[in-house]
Amino acid sequence: MSAVGPIVILLLLVALLVGALMVGVATGRIGGGIDLPDRPPRARRARRSPDLR
Repeated sequence: MSAVGPIVILLLLVALLVGALMVGVATGRIGGGIDLPDRPPRARRARRSPDLR
């Protein structure tokens, strides 16, 4: 049997582990999580333009 089979399985396991770590970091289970920066307040605009004639 060639070595391609075990290498493919190993790469899939590594990809699975990296994906699980990324999800853990993003949700805050590992480390501090990902904080979104505060957005500046947007200027309020009228819902309808006054008169487009």
